[in-house]
Amino acid sequence: MARRPLLAARALILRCPHCGGTGLFRHWWAMRETCPTCGLSLAAGNRVGANLLNLVAAEFLLMAFLAAVIVRGWPTPPWSTLEWAAPLLMLIAPLFLYPVSKLLFVAFDLMLHPDAAPDAVAHGISADSSR
Repeated sequence: MARRPLLAARALILRCPHCGGTGLFRHWWAMRETCPTCGLSLAAGNRVGANLLNLVAAEFLLMAFLAAVIVRGWPTPPWSTLEWAAPLLMLIAPLFLYPVSKLLFVAFDLMLHPDAAPDAVAHGISADSSR
């Protein structure tokens, strides 16, 4: 059970959830297919789930922001500010959360399948040849 928080923490700091290795992204928008350190498949099969996680996290962030601003400004919340700030937040949050959501989804997959070996190791492919 202690492994689950470790997997999530590694994903939140943009490291491989399985081994903690770095170098998982070519740039903010492009994740490598496999971890350069352990060979774990990072991209196959997780696009839809990661995008859903990204959208849900951005929406929760928006709701928390709206609640905080409305409660703090009560009885006269700044509605005119919220009219432009809320859509702006919904444009920026998914872009900011994109790599984190992809790695968190990989971490959730590892949490559900704790005994699964990294894909490259399970298929007999060395991590060096998958680069």
